[in-house]
Amino acid sequence: MLETQLVLLHGFGEDERIWADFSPYLGENFTIHTPSYAAWTDCATLADYAKKIQSSLSAGLPFCVVGHSMGGYIALELASLFPEQVKKVVMLHSTFLPDTEEKKINRDRTVELLAKKGTAFFIGPFLPNLFAVSSSEQIAVLSDRYRTLPVEGLIAATKAMRDRKDFTDFVQATSIPFLFILGAEDALISPESITRFIQKSVVILPNVGHQGTYEAPEAVAEAINQFVNV
Repeated sequence: MLETQLVLLHGFGEDERIWADFSPYLGENFTIHTPSYAAWTDCATLADYAKKIQSSLSAGLPFCVVGHSMGGYIALELASLFPEQVKKVVMLHSTFLPDTEEKKINRDRTVELLAKKGTAFFIGPFLPNLFAVSSSEQIAVLSDRYRTLPVEGLIAATKAMRDRKDFTDFVQATSIPFLFILGAEDALISPESITRFIQKSVVILPNVGHQGTYEAPEAVAEAINQFVNV
């Protein structure tokens, strides 16, 4: 029996090390790929990220995708561009909706802040907002880890997220199975914004914000395993 190829896509303000922290909770019947694109500056759109990631995988082999936050936006592009390869998609604290006009303005402010002050200045205040109940020790570890992420990569990612497409119709029409894992206390993506359109294949984690792999790793791993292995 062939192992399932599982592509794990990290979010904004982090890199592939999020999966090193989380993957021990997953089963062993996966071939895991954890591309890191935090430093990429040659991708103007999320489709560019998707194409570059797809080209790095085993040619033609099917795979399942788990996308955290920005990684989910890239997963949508992968499913749209390569439907013959993408078997299933897990949207982990992510959405198919585009940025609102207000959110786009905030993205522009983030670009300006990053350009003026750099990653280290940005990352400290950014991280606590991702947790329902933040641990000062955990925040300190992650802040120290990610404070050296290349600012040019963060700026490129911010612009790509700002300009992303609306995938509502795609998610509702596609035959590719989707699972949404959401935090009940997520300050960035509310469960209600998803369940307005999708009623099934949704797992809502109580007392969890935007970082379920840290706040409830066992529950996230169980949901992924049950979905991918069916």
